[in-house]
Amino acid sequence: MAKKVTKKKTPTKKKATTRKRTTAPKTAKTVAAATVTPTVTPTVTPTVTDAQIRIRAFEIHCAGQNPSNPDADWHQAEQELRT
Repeated sequence: MAKKVTKKKTPTKKKATTRKRTTAPKTAKTVAAATVTPTVTPTVTPTVTDAQIRIRAFEIHCAGQNPSNPDADWHQAEQELRT
């Protein structure tokens, strides 16, 4: 008797599906030159260090402006130096 020959099943390849590319709806581009804000250079304020505040607070303390209130001396010195 003859031997039966069977075909091997090959795995089927799936077709690659391509998606349709979606884009945003086109809108009219408007350019308004009047709405452009002018460039302003920022003013540079000098930085005040804690040492400078400490010295000024001591001067305020010695002048006796805020007796026995070191926090008030510090805040007053800080306000004077930062403005």
